[in-house]
Amino acid sequence: MPKTPQTLLDDRRPWMLKAWKGRRHVDTSKAPEWWLSAPGEVEAFLRSLKGVTVHEIGHSAGGRPILAATWGERQDLPGRTSLSLASAMAAGSPEAFYGKGTRDRQGFLFLGAIHGTEIEGTVAALNFLNVVVTGKDLRGRRRRRLAEEGRRLRIAIVPFLNVDGRARFSRCRHFIGVHPDGFELVNMGRRKDGAALKWPQCKAYCPIPLEETDLLGSFYNDAGWELAYDMGFTQPEMVALRDFLREEMPDVVINSHTDNGSLVQPPGSFVPEHFRQRQAQFGSVVGMRCRRERMKKHRIPTRTQPYGRPRMAEADMIYHLCGALPLVVEFPCGYQNEPDNPDDILDIGMLVLEEVIAFGNAYGFRPPET
Repeated sequence: MPKTPQTLLDDRRPWMLKAWKGRRHVDTSKAPEWWLSAPGEVEAFLRSLKGVTVHEIGHSAGGRPILAATWGERQDLPGRTSLSLASAMAAGSPEAFYGKGTRDRQGFLFLGAIHGTEIEGTVAALNFLNVVVTGKDLRGRRRRRLAEEGRRLRIAIVPFLNVDGRARFSRCRHFIGVHPDGFELVNMGRRKDGAALKWPQCKAYCPIPLEETDLLGSFYNDAGWELAYDMGFTQPEMVALRDFLREEMPDVVINSHTDNGSLVQPPGSFVPEHFRQRQAQFGSVVGMRCRRERMKKHRIPTRTQPYGRPRMAEADMIYHLCGALPLVVEFPCGYQNEPDNPDDILDIGMLVLEEVIAFGNAYGFRPPET
């Protein structure tokens, strides 16, 4: 079997990845008890929380259950006459889709791990949910402001949309100190000729040809699909997400990803201008809060659209499906040792969520329709 050089990944122990500097390897299977990132332990945690309801919203291409957890009462507005946002907007009547009036309890939905090992945002979201229920994060640290702001919301969390990709590398619980090439290998995978797939060239294949693949990366479900680009809803995960979004009708959706910590991403290409402005506002307040707290990551958006050419992305799709404000957040994963410990990564994630929620409670997640 063709193999990637041992300097990157041990095929016998794929959780052992080359370190950023030096010849040693990082044991990515070791993490603090509060760092919940494997599907089994996450499900057990969610079912243990008082007031939290766990839903099975669908199954993956590999037959695995896709779970969602909800807390707080959902408020449905009266007067809805349209199941299509586009149709309501064509009529000049947004309330035909959203309903009349404004919610006293806005809907907050966290979408985790659409790429299977991008789990740092999920770790933060689970700690946030514990704060809402108990007043403390899973380290036992009290977070009064986050608890107060969070309890004003209807909360829904999908920990792992791509549960196939997460299960494939469930022994990899973190990527702190991992060499970027090793992190990319786990994400993108490897061909049978031994060549590692690279970002973004791997996106030229959709789905990934399984018959030519030696190591299927965590980006993909068991059918080889990168779910972020399944705009035709061919995969069961995306059908489950579509139906859940239409049922929940959230006001904001945090679309969680992972990189070296670029935080809230630039506005989407295919959402209305007033939504683009709101997305930029959230990016600014989050970056400034992290800078004020002297976090190692405090970036604000500097582009006017996502990387590459303008294109329909999963965040744009979310808006057109349910009318929510979509926020793509790239949480820090810690490769190259920046940050270099789980506590700093969690602290950044919690600050991001706290600032998003506080701003949304103060000004509304969705901007007013003119």
